[in-house]
Amino acid sequence: MRVIITGRHVKVTGALRRYIETRVKRLDRYGVMLRDVQVVVDVEKYRHIAEVILNLDGVMIQGKASTNEMYSSIDQVLEKISTQVRKRKERRSRHKPTTHSPRQAGRREETEAEPVALTTVRVPLRALTVEDALGHLSEQPSAVVVFVDPISNRVRVMRRLDNGGIELIDPQPVSQGKG
Repeated sequence: MRVIITGRHVKVTGALRRYIETRVKRLDRYGVMLRDVQVVVDVEKYRHIAEVILNLDGVMIQGKASTNEMYSSIDQVLEKISTQVRKRKERRSRHKPTTHSPRQAGRREETEAEPVALTTVRVPLRALTVEDALGHLSEQPSAVVVFVDPISNRVRVMRRLDNGGIELIDPQPVSQGKG
């Protein structure tokens, strides 16, 4: 991070420069990458003004404070800036980035699509009646039995629900109509 300090109507002494640099380096605790931080200090009669301008992920963040003492002005403005940086970081971590154009939307979908872990389980397909399948269904929750019903000659799935109930799944072929 590069700190650019400008003094208007005031000489930037070594002590003032070190103070500003140490206070600005505290922005690193938010874990954001800051390239250039511009600090402008100004004196107008009895008012000591400090202004900070920085660019954070393409967003311009700036703050300005004015007190009777330069060091307290610097403290106030950097407190304002750190609040803005913290809020910006929290907002980015809580929300997904919004897409502004169809081109960017397609690119985000490609990068965000994570591969799904798919496991293939091969089970023997037995010819069982519904009553026999009930006998094969274990007492464990979410137990499953896949079988061929000899009466209808169709594949059926029976499973035990978490609440103790039993569900019979009878898949139906989908007709392929022109739509």
